[in-house]
Amino acid sequence: MSKNNGTEAPVCKKPRMSRKGSTKCIVSSDNNCEELNSDKTLKPVKSVKHLAKFRFKIAGEQASLETINVERVPLVLTDIQHLLLHSLLGSLNLSQPPRWYVLEKCGKITQTTCLILEGVSVKHLENYYEDLTCLKTIFNHTVEVLTPSVYNGSLVQELALVPLTELEKESLIQKYGSMNLALEVRKDLMVMMRAIFPIVDQSESTNEIRCNDKFPRTQLILSAWQLLEENYPVPLKGKLQHTYSDYVMSKEEYTPVTATSPLFGIDCEMCITNAGSELTRISVVNEKHEVVYESLVKPYNDITDYLTRFSGITKPILNDVTKRLEDVQKDLRELLPSDAILVGQSLNVDMHALKMMHPYIIDTSVIFNFMGERSRKPKLKSLVKELLREDIQCGKNGHCSVEDSLASLKLVQLKLSKNIEYGDAVHTNREKFKENIIKMAQSEHYTISIFNRMMEHKKSSLIVGCDNITGDYHTYLSQAKENMTSQLKRGKGMSKKIKLNTVDTVDEVISTLCNAVSEYNFTMAHLRLKLDTSNELEEIKKIDKWIKSVWNSVEQSALCIVVLGGTTVDNGVAMIRVKGS
Repeated sequence: MSKNNGTEAPVCKKPRMSRKGSTKCIVSSDNNCEELNSDKTLKPVKSVKHLAKFRFKIAGEQASLETINVERVPLVLTDIQHLLLHSLLGSLNLSQPPRWYVLEKCGKITQTTCLILEGVSVKHLENYYEDLTCLKTIFNHTVEVLTPSVYNGSLVQELALVPLTELEKESLIQKYGSMNLALEVRKDLMVMMRAIFPIVDQSESTNEIRCNDKFPRTQLILSAWQLLEENYPVPLKGKLQHTYSDYVMSKEEYTPVTATSPLFGIDCEMCITNAGSELTRISVVNEKHEVVYESLVKPYNDITDYLTRFSGITKPILNDVTKRLEDVQKDLRELLPSDAILVGQSLNVDMHALKMMHPYIIDTSVIFNFMGERSRKPKLKSLVKELLREDIQCGKNGHCSVEDSLASLKLVQLKLSKNIEYGDAVHTNREKFKENIIKMAQSEHYTISIFNRMMEHKKSSLIVGCDNITGDYHTYLSQAKENMTSQLKRGKGMSKKIKLNTVDTVDEVISTLCNAVSEYNFTMAHLRLKLDTSNELEEIKKIDKWIKSVWNSVEQSALCIVVLGGTTVDNGVAMIRVKGS
């Protein structure tokens, strides 16, 4: 990224194209505050000290359009939602540090403005990048986002509804006992899983909790982003698609996971071949502790180390084995039901050995923790000794995959018979914060409107759009206003205004947004566009002018976010900048 001495307009690099043809970089401008004038020049503005600063963490860099598309890992809309709330409510209201960005001195942010343009995708940005003269000059942080358009979801719903934190969910369970199935609580579980795996809708679902479970087992399932962070194979586009090109999914289609979905303990043993680590044995047990599948597996490649001390596998044991990896994959695809929950210790290693992908995983190395730090994972042997009062892996002939798979399953069943904090020092250490967190959850609602959050913190907001979009926001705004009324009745004091503005044309949407930014803490314009392919370039140029108008209207130190909502085929984009930084 090139910078100048602060008095001249920033030099715009020509975007480099990756080998796949995607835009290699989005150009940043310099560190001084500038404003686009109508003649497309830059008007220098005096520097402002102590401005808020936005920068990427590793997850943000991986999603950045500066990363070539075959290596890019997109963010999700919830990530953008978290940034909006962070800018409005401050760092003290974060339940955990942001996973993909750092927002330094966020208290210096004077206002937050967001422009959402549905029907425009990352492909449009790449194809017309040279024609977006304003956009490429303004924004210095641009990321690809997996938006709901790709999986027929609702962008309004995902942006408006804030998933309750783990602490809030725990408190609700503790307050109400066994609440209804937590798919509502774990917003990211099914919404994001549907974005990644082929999960079909079912008209009938069950909220019943299994008789021995004290809380829904879905609470223990890794979210989509946990699967990524824990290095599970996931069928995403880009880098991961290339990496897992020879992997298969455990089913052609999945059904939504519920509190009655069956658990299966899995454990694999591996050897070292001249191609790396390969599968030599697999065991699967069911909830009745019965072995439902067990097989030795012969690798195709030459074995250089049988790892006998760990696996118990020797050369004579495999001599007459004819079953290959693809045979095991076929067997498992036939054995496992479409809503099966796989259980294991660091099961990511086993899934890589199987070269299979599965959406519903409970990992005992994640849900149990003795040290109070997620990065310090306990060993299975230690967990079993401490919690089950049993000894495993005692023999000198290596581990037994049946014993290990059963041990993992027993641990999960034990936790389900206790509570979500059981055996997890991370949860236990947070217990003291629950009384404050529970105030954010209202009676039976397991997700809460983003506008409720703003109202609670006395932040005013304006949402503007045409009538084809504002109706979708009405429910969430009404919910927030009802909450405000109930607070006033309880003597909570006056909250600031929250307004939904419906106008007739898209140009009115933009002008209304630009005129209102100084009056509200949060302003958002949402447009649902359908680009005319015969005149696409002109429409893209018009969008570029809208972005310029919005940018010119926001004040110094304001956070400006533009979200391209994507299409049914291509992902979206989020562009972020603090004005003046």
